[in-house]
Amino acid sequence: MKARRAAFKPRGVGSGFGVAFPPDVLQDVQVAAHQIFRTFISCPPPLRAVLEVRLHSRPPRLRKEVAVPDVIPEVLLLVVDAGGGHRSAARALLAAAEERGAPFRFRVESLESLLGSLDFLRKRTGLSFEDGYNLILRRRWTVLLVPLLRVLHALIALRRPALVREMRRFLAGRRPAAVLSVTPNFNGVVRDALRAEHPGVPLLVLLTDFADFPPHFWIEPGFTRVLVGTDEAAAQAGAIGIPPERVSRLSGMVLHPRFYRTGGAEARTRVRRELGFPEEALTVMLLFGGKGSPEMEPLAARLLEADPGWRVIAVCGDNPGLAAKLSAIAGKAGGRLFPVGFTDRVAELMAASDLLVTKPGPGSLAEAFHQGVPVVVTRNRHTIPQERFNTRFVEERGLGLVVRHWREIPEAVAAFARDPAGRARIEDAIAALPGNRAVYEALEIVGSEVDRADPARMIR
Repeated sequence: MKARRAAFKPRGVGSGFGVAFPPDVLQDVQVAAHQIFRTFISCPPPLRAVLEVRLHSRPPRLRKEVAVPDVIPEVLLLVVDAGGGHRSAARALLAAAEERGAPFRFRVESLESLLGSLDFLRKRTGLSFEDGYNLILRRRWTVLLVPLLRVLHALIALRRPALVREMRRFLAGRRPAAVLSVTPNFNGVVRDALRAEHPGVPLLVLLTDFADFPPHFWIEPGFTRVLVGTDEAAAQAGAIGIPPERVSRLSGMVLHPRFYRTGGAEARTRVRRELGFPEEALTVMLLFGGKGSPEMEPLAARLLEADPGWRVIAVCGDNPGLAAKLSAIAGKAGGRLFPVGFTDRVAELMAASDLLVTKPGPGSLAEAFHQGVPVVVTRNRHTIPQERFNTRFVEERGLGLVVRHWREIPEAVAAFARDPAGRARIEDAIAALPGNRAVYEALEIVGSEVDRADPARMIR
């Protein structure tokens, strides 16, 4: 938004003097000018002549322009570090906003830092809510997540007034043009605090899961807009009473812009040549989140034993111990195993693969579908609750294979390899998915909500 005059212009009409006025002000100015002109014409000729001389003899006045600096609307982007998907979505939005030159800027804030003083778990154990969740994932205690989630929601309901007060205290500092949440569980608290502190500021919630896990997980009544990546999530929003015009169906899950810059046949050929993998070799990629997973070590070994022609790419993430174990296996595998730690090359490594073996996280699945790569996922009692739908999504739409245990994965890969017709059906089903432009669609929707906001709220 430019100077104050420019911010005023869309709501007014040009005056001819280089200034734009609202219609009611312009009418008053025109009436006053008309009265002055009539008074001047009605003057006696001698007096009118004197006035004309005085008017024409005055030196022209230089109009002094007062520079008002550009004010960029600020969108509060709320994240949480329980799992990696929420922070990944935030990074994708930030990168896309910079790439596209968005007319607003994101200010990223962690809900843990805002509400940490009321963290129930930290007060009892010394572990934050985020750390506790991540510990459960690492130790594979995920069977506990559903009951723990219900306890968390009960505690949020019990402490809601205090949580809302704490959130209001933060919001009172700076009024945002909009709030975008990419985190679950606390969106009802954010809604209530925002309504109380800054009425009219839009609240948008972007699901980073394929579907909600109700009640009170992602979607609650009263949001300005809900952004979803599947028809199922859109139906869930409608089921709790959110009007259809407030539900934005994106073309998929949010991906980092790098996935639009790399991939395809060129990346496949280049990366395989770099790794020394033959073009015709079945290449399996193992990707189990940002910290890897212990079963990757025996799984990689079994895949290499299953067929001497297979190649394996193992992305260990931020797990040096796992990377060291896989490097030891790679040293004896004759160039058939490529282990890598934390990397930003996932997009091109995936493009070089024929099959992705992964946990059913929404980010990994969306990346694979965008690259046209079939998947193998597990579904059992350890599958975290909000990802169980993802396995049904894969299975019902024929986008890959679903097994119960990681030990079944080598046989699933073998079945995929020896069934060209089945492989073609899976690849056709993936190709039939909508082209994923979700991160750019989300930016446009946020921009539209900012534009609809009162310009006065942005000049503060």
